[in-house]
Formats: sequence, C-alpha cells, structure tokens
Amino acid sequence: MTKAKTRLCPNFLSSFPALRYKNYRIFFIAQSISLIGFWMQRVAQGYLVFQMTQSPFWVGAVDAISSLPTMLLALVGGTLVDRFPKKNIFRITQSLQLILVTFTGVLIVTNNINLWSLALMVFLLGIVQSVDQPARVSLPAELVEKKYIHSATALNMSIFNGARIIGPITAGWLIYTFGAGWAFLLNGLLFIAPLIAFNLISFKPFVKKPHPHTLNAIKEGLNYAFHHKLIRLLLLYMTVIGIFGWSYTTLLPVLAERVFHLDAQGLGWLFSAAGFGTVLGAITISAYSSRLNPYKLILFGGILYSISLFIFTLQPIFAFALGLLFLVGFGQAYQNSTIMAKVQQTVNERFRGRVSSILVLTMQGMAPLGSFQIGLIAEHFGPQLAIRVGAMIIFIVAIIFYIETINKKLFRKLILPLVK
Repeated sequence: MTKAKTRLCPNFLSSFPALRYKNYRIFFIAQSISLIGFWMQRVAQGYLVFQMTQSPFWVGAVDAISSLPTMLLALVGGTLVDRFPKKNIFRITQSLQLILVTFTGVLIVTNNINLWSLALMVFLLGIVQSVDQPARVSLPAELVEKKYIHSATALNMSIFNGARIIGPITAGWLIYTFGAGWAFLLNGLLFIAPLIAFNLISFKPFVKKPHPHTLNAIKEGLNYAFHHKLIRLLLLYMTVIGIFGWSYTTLLPVLAERVFHLDAQGLGWLFSAAGFGTVLGAITISAYSSRLNPYKLILFGGILYSISLFIFTLQPIFAFALGLLFLVGFGQAYQNSTIMAKVQQTVNERFRGRVSSILVLTMQGMAPLGSFQIGLIAEHFGPQLAIRVGAMIIFIVAIIFYIETINKKLFRKLILPLVK
C-alpha cells in the first residue's frame, strides 16, 4: 500500500490519518456525493408512503421491505466480495442502482406509482445493495494501513451522516417545491460520482484463490465469526442496534406531522439534526481514536444515544427535540464506528468479505425486523412509546457489553442471576 503525496496540512493529516491515502480520498469524495442522494431518497420514501396511507405501520413495512433482501442475501453477497474483484462488483452494483432509482423517480413524477409498485422497486434496490454494502464496508481496510482503519471507519460514518444533514434538507425542499419523485431522480444522477471514482481508485491486484461452494463459504464465514469471541460479541451488539437502534428514523415522518406539526421541510431538519451530531462525533473519533479505550467509547456512545433518544420522545418543543437528536447522533457515532472499526481490525483477511457481510446483516439486514416491530408498536401504542422501548434496550445492552468485555466474572455475578 502506497501513501499518496499530498499538500494537505500536516496537522490536519495527523488528526485524520486515513486522508493521507489518495485512494481513500477518492472514495471519501465519491461517497460524500452519493450518500446525499441516499438520504434524499430515504426521506422521500417515508414521506411518500405516509402521504399515501396515513399509516405508521405501512411506513415501517415499506422500509422493512427495502431492507429485507439484505437480511436474506447479505451472506451470499459477502461470498461474492471474497470471490471477485471489487472493482467489477462496484461497476455492476452502481449501474443497477442508478437505473432502478431513476426509473422509480420517473414513475413517481408521472403519477404511475402506487404502494405496491414502490415496495417492489425498493425491494429490487435492496437486492443490489445486499452485494454492494459488504463490498463498501470491507473496502476502507484495503485503502489504508491497519492502524488507521478506525480513522477511516469514523470518517466513513462522518460522510454518511454529513449526507444525512444535506440530503434530508435538500429532499424537504425538493418535495415541497417539485414533489417526492425529484428526490429519486436526483439520487439517480448522483450515482455517477461513485461510478467514476471506482474507476480511478487503484485497487489491490486481485489474486484468485480457490473458494468452496457458496453455501460452504457462508458456513465457513459464520463458523469463523461465531468462534471468534470478540467478533461474536461485537456482532451480537450490532444486531441489537440493527433491530432497536436504527428504527426510530422510520417514525420521524409520523412524529413530524402528528407531534411537531411540520411539513416536509421540517421533517428534513429532524433527520439532519441527528446527522449533525453523528458527523461531529465521527470527526472526534477519527482524530482521537488511537488514544481512547474502544470499550469505553462504545459504552459512552450507547448510554448517550439511548438516554437522549428516550428524552426526545418526551419533548414536544421542536427546538429542544433537534438538540436531543443531535446528541442521539453523537452517541451513535461513538458506538457504531468503534464497533465497526474493531471488527475490521480484528478479522482475518481471508474472511474479511464474509465477516463484513455479517456486519452488514446486523446493521441493515435486521432493519426489516426493526422497522416492523417499531411500526407495529407505534400503530397500537403510539410512536413515542415504540421509540422508548428501543432506547431502553440499547441502554441495557451497552452496560452488559461493557461489563462482559472488561470483567466477565462481574458479568456472571451480576447479570446471569437475573436471567436464570
């Protein structure tokens, strides 16, 4: 791996060492552009479904349908990532997503969309993303040195959530001015950026190795992850986050209208507030990750995230709600980026694609369960209570994880008697 020559300020590079590498900088810029489109589409999708149905359940259900392929096919995607050159994989996945998103936007703009056709299109997008996401998650570890993986992972989270600031605000304006379909169309246009970028990145030479049959390869990857104690624990924690931690965003369109009495532009600000917090959290993680205890970072992030989210559900004042969502995002950055970095630093190179696919499965593949459960609870007991349940679960699991990783004897003494 070769460091690219750069004129960036040395102090800046010492804070964000992953940016020393030209290949990673190209990836960083392309992701920054593409993910703006992702968040525009996510806001437009939730808004469109709620306007069609006026049902929190269907908002959650369509979101679940979009993530269902990841739950079903992410492990297969991981075997493909280990088996084929990533450059070829990205060319195919980015092209297919561009076509599907643009076509969906055309259907919406021409008033030829309904709930079922929208659900079908987001399901097809999910199939493509079940291959694309494991490749993206595993790529930064190949673009920077191992000691800078945490920096790269944190910066990835910062651009994901930086786009979460710009994308929803842009989507709110587009929906208000032109309609939801234009958010999909602009997202399709923005897929051009990663298509160009992946042709500019100098990937590692691909060495074709003998691989077992797909099912055996999946079994081999699962067996490795299950028997590696730290990776197993990290993946279990991320599974809980995937079900109970991300799902609150599914109900933001409902809260925007029913609690805060906002239009699409106000909804964009709700999404963006958490994005601001996550960006700032990810930046501080990238700058100081080498000096901080990762397990304490995960504990701090989980507690800040869960408490802020719980209080958010009790807050009817929009300005205060934005501040609480900022803290939610900040805690989320500390928790999630540290877990992802720890997995990538620990995993054996031979299993990186497959373990990355399991990580994607826990982060996004569990989203159908998360969206379904939160939509169902919200339908019967209200959106605030549905979000509180997830916040309390994350709080408890964060403490259990920390005790288990720092002091297993204490875990067995304090926690196990409670569940026997």
